[in-house]
Amino acid sequence: MAFVMFLVLGCTTTQPKIPMDWASVQPGEQVNLRGKSVKLLGLPIALGKPLPSVELVDAMTMNEVDLSKEKGSVLLLSLVPSIDTRVCEEQTHYLGEKGNRLPQSVKRITISRDTPFA
Repeated sequence: MAFVMFLVLGCTTTQPKIPMDWASVQPGEQVNLRGKSVKLLGLPIALGKPLPSVELVDAMTMNEVDLSKEKGSVLLLSLVPSIDTRVCEEQTHYLGEKGNRLPQSVKRITISRDTPFA
C-alpha cells in the first residue's frame, strides 16, 4: 500500500523550473542565445500596428490561417521553434493550463516551425 501511495504521489510532484535567460526577452532587434547576441531579421511586431500576412496552418483543422485578418482581436502569441523540445513544450503547456485565467476575448495561439502533425 505504501509503495502504491509513493507511485501516485511521485507522479503529482511538479517538474523543476527550467532556468531562463530573462535578459533575452527585452523587445528590440536582437536576442541572447547562449550568452551571445543574435540579430533578428525583419520588423518587430508593434502594438497598434497590423500583423504581417504569414501563411500558417491550424494543426487541429489543417486549414490555412492568416493572423493579419484577426484585426480587432487580442492575440497572445507563443512562438516556439519546436514543440518537441523541453522548454517549448513547457511553455505551450503553461499557456494552455494557466491561460484560462485570461478573459475569453484573448485568443491564445502557439506558433511553431513543426509540421502540423507534430
